[in-house]
Amino acid sequence: MFLLSSDFKDGDFLDKKFSLSCEYGFGCTGSNIRPHLKWENISKKVAELAITVFDPDAPTGCGFWHWILVGIDKKYNEITDECLSKSLQVQNDFGTYGYGGPCPPENDHPHRYFFTIYGLNSKIEAHKDTPAAQIAFQLHFKTFEKATLLGLFKR
Repeated sequence: MFLLSSDFKDGDFLDKKFSLSCEYGFGCTGSNIRPHLKWENISKKVAELAITVFDPDAPTGCGFWHWILVGIDKKYNEITDECLSKSLQVQNDFGTYGYGGPCPPENDHPHRYFFTIYGLNSKIEAHKDTPAAQIAFQLHFKTFEKATLLGLFKR
């Protein structure tokens, strides 16, 4: 399984347009545009897919979930509007539903943003307000295969 993006390569710094917008109140001034993501070589054994964006460097003691998308039909091979409409965006740590871009504290070291796709052996049981920790628990036990792209961001 491979995760790819036409917007950044593994280990690259993310463009400011992908960072959080000022409406969120964390001091960032990006456009909160989610980067393009596509995947290849999904096993036939995969029942469904999930995608997360996680910052382990956030000053919370337990990281920060920027995006949780579950229930992705394996017929899709990239994030499109149709794919989003047929999947479930679970509440992220901003308290919103959908992609929330990078916004590390000012003058902090570069933060790592792990964009991960999971090939699951069974369906994630969730609703839009399922806590991120419960989703992570299920991902741990239901992941058959996964792939990750690392994006960096500093302000």
